[in-house]
Amino acid sequence: MRIVEQGQNRLIIELRPVGLMILCVVLFLLFFVLGFGMRYVLPFAAERLGFPMAGGLGAMGAVPGMNILGYASVIPLLVGVFMVKTRRLTFNRAAGMITIATRGMLGRGEKTYPLAAFQGATLDRSRSSEGGSTYRAVLQFSDQNGAVPVTPYSTSGPGPSRTVNAINSWSGPVVQAGGQTVNLSGPEAQAAIAALEKLGIKIPR
Repeated sequence: MRIVEQGQNRLIIELRPVGLMILCVVLFLLFFVLGFGMRYVLPFAAERLGFPMAGGLGAMGAVPGMNILGYASVIPLLVGVFMVKTRRLTFNRAAGMITIATRGMLGRGEKTYPLAAFQGATLDRSRSSEGGSTYRAVLQFSDQNGAVPVTPYSTSGPGPSRTVNAINSWSGPVVQAGGQTVNLSGPEAQAAIAALEKLGIKIPR
């Protein structure tokens, strides 16, 4: 997570999943070498170590189970192609818009949301099978958009929480009321606070 620009009227955050990119490449190479390359790697290693059966290893055919690992190398490759994307979030007060721009191997994309309906960012938690937890940032809107995850996957580490903190620090304080996320500096909350203050009810800010 990197803050490209942070000002009163605009916030730009860039999310580049470098760790996921590296993991996909490592898994692809590992499965590919284990599946298709061991019939060549084993004879070379045996010859270097001085084993007498090095020639026999070179003449052996493909091991059935190893071929499956070779074909499985396509899975992390597909994950890298379809899911690994650089995302740039732009919050623009002057334009009244929130833009999520994506850039990946298959091209670019962009989605826009109204800033007036934005109620703040929250941290979504998921439990893994090993008992650990992963997180992702989610943008909350009061209109039909509802909850919009910033990424389609959850990750460990401080990245998602840093993203949420940066967004909420720029947009204003966020509270939970009646099971809903409310941004106290949003236009809807400001209108409600102004109406209460006209009735003589002071709301701390």
